[in-house]
Amino acid sequence: MTFKTKSTTNPNPMNKSFILGIILFTTFIGYSQEYFEASWISGETKYTALIIFYEKNESLVRVKYYINGLDKLANFGCTYKSFEKSDGTTDRYLDGTDATIVRGATDTGYSADNFYLEDDGNGNYKAYTVDDNEYSGGDITQYMQPMLYWVRLNPNALTKGYLDDYFNEDESLFQLLLFLNKGELSFPVVDKSVTVLANGIDTKSVWATVIDDNNLTNYTEQRIKESQDYPRDWIKSQWDQDFYITALDFDESKSTFVVVMSKGYGLGPQSWKMSSTFPKDWINEKWYNEYSITSMTSGEGNWYVVMDKNTGFETQKWKTSVEIPRDWIIDNWNENYAITSATYGNGLWALTMSKGSKLGAQSWKTQTEYPFDWIKERTNKGYSITSITYGDNMWLVVMSKNGTSTTNRSSTQYDEIPLPWILNNIKD
Repeated sequence: MTFKTKSTTNPNPMNKSFILGIILFTTFIGYSQEYFEASWISGETKYTALIIFYEKNESLVRVKYYINGLDKLANFGCTYKSFEKSDGTTDRYLDGTDATIVRGATDTGYSADNFYLEDDGNGNYKAYTVDDNEYSGGDITQYMQPMLYWVRLNPNALTKGYLDDYFNEDESLFQLLLFLNKGELSFPVVDKSVTVLANGIDTKSVWATVIDDNNLTNYTEQRIKESQDYPRDWIKSQWDQDFYITALDFDESKSTFVVVMSKGYGLGPQSWKMSSTFPKDWINEKWYNEYSITSMTSGEGNWYVVMDKNTGFETQKWKTSVEIPRDWIIDNWNENYAITSATYGNGLWALTMSKGSKLGAQSWKTQTEYPFDWIKERTNKGYSITSITYGDNMWLVVMSKNGTSTTNRSSTQYDEIPLPWILNNIKD
């Protein structure tokens, strides 16, 4: 392994890593990624690498090593490239390019490594390496040195503790890899936060997501969990860390629950209920104890209702109906109530209206396609999205207007939870 001067490193590796993370994540969705760990010695230094194949012939490589009393971490990409051997046959090797220093002093750079693999057909590899400084073309096998090992990793091995060795926790790719393998994403909140996350159909199954200025929510951190089963144990563990449910929905196409939990001043205590029928008796009991409905969804034939204390609501009403209860909504608007949550399940719409929500004037729209044009029109008049749900083959979008409303952002371009879009927009 040889080193170059600082001028060869990317001057903004974190920004490049973020962009790469977004690209890789969108690619991961359509490809069953493979993970490998490899190690080799050059000079007196031992190098250990995590190799992630996000496409059949493309991989991301992170190399950790210890040199001159410092722990360092390098990043580069690898692409399979053909070459001609000295005997005239054609083979291929992994061509490493665009190396950057991710962790440790950048006064010296890193020369990207190239790898040549021999597969015995049983999933075992003989691996060889040479870096860019020692290879200038031709038969690469004439330059390479044997590696200590190259082994396939079980995705379950990519725990937070393992990934900590290869990524900084503020890197988007670190969070995205954790989500891909554990179904969990955690991110700090500074200027913007997720306020709505809803699944529906717009030609295909898509996610609608809304991000708001954080001065409306005062969250400090948010976590997103996707699970085949309703994640009751995970929710309880998050309550113990002062996180509370602020959005949830069910993806009918994948039969998965998605829960957003947030940490911030004034949240909680909280309670939730699962019931095959709408849990009116439980709601009445919680109302008596000064709880209010804050989130609702349905999935797998059950209703899921979340109630909180300390919402600031003065009083609250709910209604279930086969059709959206237009007259009931208007009557309650006239009494200064506002729509604060809505969902559809078991052939019924369920809406909650609250007094004291400070949401102000409201407008709502139903449409089979996601109503982008209507949202744009309302946004131009000072409204922002406060609720989205999908049911009975149509979207229901609620927008609100008051003195503290800000223009928020929404997207329905993703058939998976739009984590790259979320991470990109909360940093703007």
